[in-house]
Amino acid sequence: MVSGDTRFFQSQRKGEIAEWRDELQRTDLETQKLAVKKVIAAMTVGKDVSGLFPEMVQCMQTTNLELKKLVYLYLINYAKSRPELAILAVNTFIKDSQDTNPLVRALAVRTMGCIRVHRITEYLCDPLQCTLKVVITSTQYTQFYVNS
Repeated sequence: MVSGDTRFFQSQRKGEIAEWRDELQRTDLETQKLAVKKVIAAMTVGKDVSGLFPEMVQCMQTTNLELKKLVYLYLINYAKSRPELAILAVNTFIKDSQDTNPLVRALAVRTMGCIRVHRITEYLCDPLQCTLKVVITSTQYTQFYVNS
């Protein structure tokens, strides 16, 4: 953990979820990132932040890789408890699985594979198959993301 990140674990104020919701809905990227880090920190210590699911899904529609990784971590954790809202993320998963950046594609495919919600699985099979076909038929090693 980075030494400056400990501040995310120290807040126990009332109304902080409403505050985080407002910060997640802002258009400023840095404000959103800080809010997502606070939410992930609260999730890590066992606080129920599933009420922020719609706002977190909105945040995943970004080109910032750090923010996208944090939101995907949240989705993996809460998709099972909020399956009716997890469907909101399907279009972004599909779009990200077709991204030109191999890191974004790999992140999307990995996250789709980690979400164990029956209603979502049927939507994610086609994008997963298309992504896997592209990887298998590709002859350019620069297109691969290899996790060593």
